[in-house]
Amino acid sequence: MDDKFHNIAKSIKDPQTLFFYMRKNKKDIFFWTFGILLILFVYIFISSKDYSFLIVLSSLVQMLSFIIILLKVISYESCSGLSYNTAICYTFILGSRLTSTLFYHGYLPSDEAGDWFYQLTEVITLIAAVTLLFLMKGKYNDTYDYQHDTLSYKYFVFPSLALAFLIHTSLNRNLITDVMWSFSMYLETAAIVPQLVLFHSKKGQIEKYTSHFVALQGLSRLFSLLFWYDTYNELNETQSNSYSLLQEYCGYMVIASQVIQLIIMCDYYYFYFKSLWKGEGYMTISSDIL
Repeated sequence: MDDKFHNIAKSIKDPQTLFFYMRKNKKDIFFWTFGILLILFVYIFISSKDYSFLIVLSSLVQMLSFIIILLKVISYESCSGLSYNTAICYTFILGSRLTSTLFYHGYLPSDEAGDWFYQLTEVITLIAAVTLLFLMKGKYNDTYDYQHDTLSYKYFVFPSLALAFLIHTSLNRNLITDVMWSFSMYLETAAIVPQLVLFHSKKGQIEKYTSHFVALQGLSRLFSLLFWYDTYNELNETQSNSYSLLQEYCGYMVIASQVIQLIIMCDYYYFYFKSLWKGEGYMTISSDIL
């Protein structure tokens, strides 16, 4: 550990070494700088700067995650290491959530960014997800890991939809959009699982942009959890025209769905941060786990 700090300090003090590092990683530096500046710009000039900005931030992080993985696929002309089933799940999530947030106001943040910017990020993310699907099944189909992407999206989509019909929130006071919003939250709990299964099936190195994509999905979920943890009581409100079972517990269901995803990803984050600490170009998951 001391050697690592010594190497970092040496790199900072040596302009030539620092310049070489920045030139080698200029694409990464540009992307992360762009992402941070975009978040700051939205917070300062578009948002109301209140607590509800967390849900906007969640959407922004998710948008950046899909942009980075889409740029990776296009730049390397390969979708190796990516799960088609996870991409389908997120397409369902984004599409169903937009049916609720584009035309109704029940689940929109009170932040000013919720007037239009929040929906814009969701639309951009959906377009990126659909584009990714087309590339994986079209132009770069020969690079897709069929043999490792074995966990079908059907195992998650249909149970999540059935659960949403039975237990759903009612903030829009519209059965279809309320069910679709609840469906998106339930499905997002397990959407990343096919990707994690693919990682463990390959038992090898994970390309850094793919690892960032998955890590950002978890970060997005964390911001969403923080937002709904403070406002979940609104989701428990009973409506006279609601067809939901256990209406008074819907908020707890939404909180639980987000906590479960983060628990599922604990093992992944252990190896992710371990790889970052070592400064490895690739993330490695040990084969003795799972």
